[in-house]
Amino acid sequence: MIGLIPVLIFGGIYLYYDPFKVLYEYDSFYDSASKDVVNLNRDFLSTSTFIKNNPDEQYDSFILGSSRSIFYEVADWKPHLSPDAKCFHFDASGESLWALHKKVLFIDEQGNEIDNILLILDFDTLIQDQPKSGHLGVISPALVDNNNQFEFHKEFFTAFLNPKFLYAFMDYKITDEIKPYMRKGNLLDDRKRNYDPLTNEIRFEHYEELIEKGEYYTPERLAVFYDRDSKQTYLKPSIKENQKRMLNEIAAIVEKQNTKLRIVISPAYDQKKFNPEDLAFLNETFGTDSVFDFSGINEITQDYRNYYESAHYRPHVAKQIMDSIYKK
Repeated sequence: MIGLIPVLIFGGIYLYYDPFKVLYEYDSFYDSASKDVVNLNRDFLSTSTFIKNNPDEQYDSFILGSSRSIFYEVADWKPHLSPDAKCFHFDASGESLWALHKKVLFIDEQGNEIDNILLILDFDTLIQDQPKSGHLGVISPALVDNNNQFEFHKEFFTAFLNPKFLYAFMDYKITDEIKPYMRKGNLLDDRKRNYDPLTNEIRFEHYEELIEKGEYYTPERLAVFYDRDSKQTYLKPSIKENQKRMLNEIAAIVEKQNTKLRIVISPAYDQKKFNPEDLAFLNETFGTDSVFDFSGINEITQDYRNYYESAHYRPHVAKQIMDSIYKK
């Protein structure tokens, strides 16, 4: 009986604070009036926001992909669409093809007209063809007919009980102060962000302001931009049989909905060229006029100033890409 006391105490704290915002409904998952310091599951956040707003908004245009896709800003996309387009970021951190496929099926099942899809792909997304675990990777129950409710909430309570996270979280709640150790290992995240709850768009305008002032690329940030091989190298194939099945099902929905689709292969800082066999399959499945490959050694990937760090390129690059792929 005594052994249950810690479980009841920590369980009560978890229920009271709902640190990962998966227990209760929220008007907005990000509150600009208060500090948001806990990394949230973007898959759950995006899905919940879509479900909440869709009855009124009836979204018809979707940006899909990993965190790299969030920098394709709606304000830069809408000039290429019809004036009354209803846009939504349906992204997830470290997005997998498996979960992305579920999202496209889910949107179609809701009865939405899918006029436009901007699909941001890379090797890391395509290679993932199975469900993910972990509190930041587990898929939203709504996308799988709510058949993973127990596993979903178990992942979050387990993450909450992690001693390093729990110590940092309670330290912050008591002191109302973010300390350097809290940022290490992504225990807490106090980056300044702007959020639009209707489009589900995150913008890091603070970073752009620092870049404009010449204060962003500090020696510490520059250290992540490693040297690349001057000779073009290629990624190994990522599209196997399971990936082909999911991509074909996405293509079937695109054809049924008469969707205007654009697929972007991201200009990753590593400068590795997208696999030719994978590119051939995407071209054959979706059409060469819908697939655009910006990987490899090119004017975008050569300049580190096009990136916040080695994983994410900046909004002006995304705008340049959109202007290029929609100019026809």
